[in-house]
Amino acid sequence: MKKFLNKALEFLKVNRKDLVVFLLSFLLAFSIWFIHNVSLRYSEVLAATVAAESNLSGRRNTASNSCKVVARCRATGYSIIRDKMFGGGAPVMIHFDAASLHHRDGDVFAFSPESMPEFGKMVFGASVSSVEYYLTDTLLFVFPEENSRKVPVVPISDIRYASQYMSGDGMEVRPDSVYIYGDPEKIAGISKVFTKNVTLSDLSSDAHGSVGIESGRGVRISETSVDYTVIVRRYVSEELSLPVRVRNVPAGKSVAVYPSNVNAVVAFQFPLMADPDALDVLYVDYHDFEQSRSGKCIVKTDTLPDGVLGVRPEIDVVTCVAL
Repeated sequence: MKKFLNKALEFLKVNRKDLVVFLLSFLLAFSIWFIHNVSLRYSEVLAATVAAESNLSGRRNTASNSCKVVARCRATGYSIIRDKMFGGGAPVMIHFDAASLHHRDGDVFAFSPESMPEFGKMVFGASVSSVEYYLTDTLLFVFPEENSRKVPVVPISDIRYASQYMSGDGMEVRPDSVYIYGDPEKIAGISKVFTKNVTLSDLSSDAHGSVGIESGRGVRISETSVDYTVIVRRYVSEELSLPVRVRNVPAGKSVAVYPSNVNAVVAFQFPLMADPDALDVLYVDYHDFEQSRSGKCIVKTDTLPDGVLGVRPEIDVVTCVAL
């Protein structure tokens, strides 16, 4: 073979050095041509497999099946080559909003690729400049039912207010309840979920933000975070003597309360919106009196009127006597 190559070079009057230069030049020219052409965009049919996840109420968060998507796309030559060579790889996981999935029948939910403009890039990659049209017009995913339970969200916070500022309602969260999913015996033992701790200090104005929910062991929670709000008001405090009423007294019954008035520190929103002389929010419940052997009853606070941020009685137990 070597002798044949030497004779061929002698016949063509080409020396080895010139041949090496020619081959290197050819390879360089081919590389430039190839890189240029694969960087151009072409119209080609591409295919990909899609797996789905969503937060459908009462359903598993991942579909039990996957779907093949076929579309004619404008893509680089590199993307087309990659798709032809490795198009049968792992499915692309896509998160679908619950609103984009339409219930068909049983556990089947339909999705139309045309309804999500960015769907093409999510499935085929950023190198796809556009999807000309989809050959697969509808994807059908199966989301099996899952045991669920609705529970309240309890905010955990450490809030310190600036002097003469407070919040009448404390921290509120939205949504104030979530769904938990899992085995029946696990979700049956969960009556509420908690947020992660929110620490705020020297607060003198409203606070807003987002806080994560503590994950439960062995269960899935419909939300990973909630929005919180703390409405802060400036206040002035005043010590008042407030009457203690008796609620839910049956007809023909009468109960006296001793003492009938209790001193209490009342926080009023500043500037003053409520009439201190008209404040009537302390009471005892007749049902508590019936259950008490000694006649002692706990003083309760009714819903506070607008402009009143808090009421703190100096004593929380009074004596009730049937008349």
